[in-house]
Amino acid sequence: MKIVTLLPSATEIICKLGLEKNLTGISHECDFPSSIRNLPKLTSSSIGEYRNSAEIHLSVEKLLKDSISIYNLNLELLESLRPDYLITQNLCDVCAVSFNQVEDACKQILGPETKIIPLQPQRFNDISEDVRRVAQELGSVPAYEMFKADMEQRIKYISKTLTDHQPKKQSVLTIEWFDPVMIGGLWIPEMINIAGGSYLLASVGGNAFTATWDNLTKINPDVVIIKPCGFKLDQTLQELEALKKNIPWEGWTAYQEMKVFIVDGNAYFNRSGPRIIDSLEILAYCIHPEVFSEFLKKYRHALIRLEADLKLSSN
Repeated sequence: MKIVTLLPSATEIICKLGLEKNLTGISHECDFPSSIRNLPKLTSSSIGEYRNSAEIHLSVEKLLKDSISIYNLNLELLESLRPDYLITQNLCDVCAVSFNQVEDACKQILGPETKIIPLQPQRFNDISEDVRRVAQELGSVPAYEMFKADMEQRIKYISKTLTDHQPKKQSVLTIEWFDPVMIGGLWIPEMINIAGGSYLLASVGGNAFTATWDNLTKINPDVVIIKPCGFKLDQTLQELEALKKNIPWEGWTAYQEMKVFIVDGNAYFNRSGPRIIDSLEILAYCIHPEVFSEFLKKYRHALIRLEADLKLSSN
């Protein structure tokens, strides 16, 4: 059985299901686990090299306006691999190769013997449901059941800990992009609720909300989590000065009480795969650090707490 994945979350799902040995090709953005990084890359980006989030945003807008795909698919390589299964997404044309592009390619060069499995999660439970669908299709249900049991146990721990400690509910703003400022949507609001917070400027299952200065001056978040899609920690740190200009930090409780966190947005939150449960634990720590201090040790590599004036903290 030969499997090709065209987005990072799909690759992580396949590996979690114990099918890494069946992977024959991945996307250029797939980087976890590290053991898959030398597999053939079937995609590349049309965006080019840009220095900051504003330039990236403008490039994406122009490509979409001109009806040009943001991602290139290597049809010659795909034809040579001739996978039995191709796992892609049908949710966001900015995040990975579009579903229509993949479907057209399969019709042209592969034919009906290659089955496409599209992922389309919008809410939190949709993510584990996608893992279940893939596991069922590929004959790896026991591995899914282990994943599901672990996920349920970790969610139950967070819920019980919140019940035992009864911390004050915190209002939470999650920032998914810098310029323009975009607020995390889809499964993020539900995760905030599970982790003991209330979400701001977002809707359950809805797309990311583009916030104006007026929107941002009318709220007062207790906690701010900066997790730009596709950005690792070092990339986010390079744009802090630009972000401060776009957000009215000083009037917010989160700023005054130093509850502003930067999280690795490339690895967590934005990938709808098995590590979404890790993202929930990171979120629980950020919202209630005094209650979930054990999660800081576990995820210290992936998050930074900022001090006054948004300087780096040692946590």
